Amino acid sequence: MAISPGKKEIDLEVDAVKVMSNYAAAENTEWGLPLEIDETYLAASKSAKFWRSVLFQMVLFGALSFVGPAMSDAISNLGGGGLSTPWLGNLANSLQYATGCMITLFGGPLINKIGIKWACVIAAFSMPLTGSGYYVSARYSVNWYLLTAQIIGGFASGFLYVAETTAMLSYPDPNDRGLFLGIWSAMRNSGSIIGGAINFSTNYTRSAAGSISWSTYLIFVGFECTGLLWALMLSATRKVRRSDGSKVATSPGLSWGGEFAALGKHIQRKKTWLVFIPAFYSFFYGGTMGTYLSLHFSVRARALSSLITPCITIPMVMLYGKLLDVKRWSQMQRACISFALWVIPQIGGFIWVGIEYHKFGRVKFALDYGLNTHRWAEAYLPYLFIFTTGYLCQLSLYWILGTFSTDVKANARTGGLFRAFETLGQATSYGINSRTGGDPRTAFYVNCALLALTIPCMAFLILLVPEAPAHYDNEADGPIIEGVAKTN
Repeated sequence: MAISPGKKEIDLEVDAVKVMSNYAAAENTEWGLPLEIDETYLAASKSAKFWRSVLFQMVLFGALSFVGPAMSDAISNLGGGGLSTPWLGNLANSLQYATGCMITLFGGPLINKIGIKWACVIAAFSMPLTGSGYYVSARYSVNWYLLTAQIIGGFASGFLYVAETTAMLSYPDPNDRGLFLGIWSAMRNSGSIIGGAINFSTNYTRSAAGSISWSTYLIFVGFECTGLLWALMLSATRKVRRSDGSKVATSPGLSWGGEFAALGKHIQRKKTWLVFIPAFYSFFYGGTMGTYLSLHFSVRARALSSLITPCITIPMVMLYGKLLDVKRWSQMQRACISFALWVIPQIGGFIWVGIEYHKFGRVKFALDYGLNTHRWAEAYLPYLFIFTTGYLCQLSLYWILGTFSTDVKANARTGGLFRAFETLGQATSYGINSRTGGDPRTAFYVNCALLALTIPCMAFLILLVPEAPAHYDNEADGPIIEGVAKTN
């Protein structure tokens, strides 16, 4: 039977009214889609809302990074873990990141099955191993404990790497993701400031080369022991709410077989392999530049560096995060600008370090800011440029990956692969720099080659950035069932 044009118009009007009523019921939209609002949450007390808020979860993740990775970074930023030579510390770090890579590679299925909170609890148990391992090695010359501690710590840290990445990509409103990434990175670097202050206050009189005071490591252990407290305070993902009461988008739970099948689909995507080289490169400089610092700077110059670097990084990442949220630019424009802001200084920094290595040759120096002020500044500034902009590199990659989907489970798979590539790069960097008597310039040349490969990969990755993220796993084609209101 034929339907009259008038009847069609009426049906269309009725459908439009239904859609608009659903939008009104949701009371909020994100990228044109209505969100499911938790009215009970909005009616709760201020303390209850803050406890479940995205902001408080970001603060807790920042606290975990403060007492975990930041303390480890503060030790690594001394060059060679603060030991008299960099080779053992680099080997320990290489083992840690290699084992972490094994967990993060399958981190998506693991996090989706056990949850973000409990993954952080597992990681928190291992945090004191890092400081205690370096303490035992520095004081008693027992190296097997350091290596064993870093291997165990690497396995456990892999859970935190994927959990925090998943939360960073999924919890914040897409329009505020840059701000929250900046807050998290600032809190992580705040831990490095504390660590740097500890390093400098206990080693400021030592103008020669060598190892730092072994008592320094005990202070780090004290901070690391608080990790379990922050992990237990986290809310389960299903209870987390944004400021407007909206839930975090979550797709249906899958069996273990389904999780690994979905992970397999992510691995096959072009986006995954375009991010491989940039992720591998993002923290590769840790081993390269840590060895540079250890071989050519005094103990107190290295301790001062571990304080200066995070002090400069914190305001940089906060401003950078705000830039990523500027709405007058499209997502692709913001991705291009954010890329240029870190890649140009890094190119200049590596050229400068190459010039410095040419001046050093194979000779080991102990440049000191008090005894060799001009030469120290000349050799240290490129290190500072590379280290500080390295955090911007990682934030830009986090932000770009977050533009594809807001679904928790999708981001767990994406984040796990990203952190696997990143930790593989770190393991390789520290591994190259762990050979006693090896030429430190070898790792530097590899780092430069990786930068050259990263530039075209980033360009092609930015071309894939969508204008609006999907609310489901757009790589594994799984629709979400929570977080977005239905419109039928």
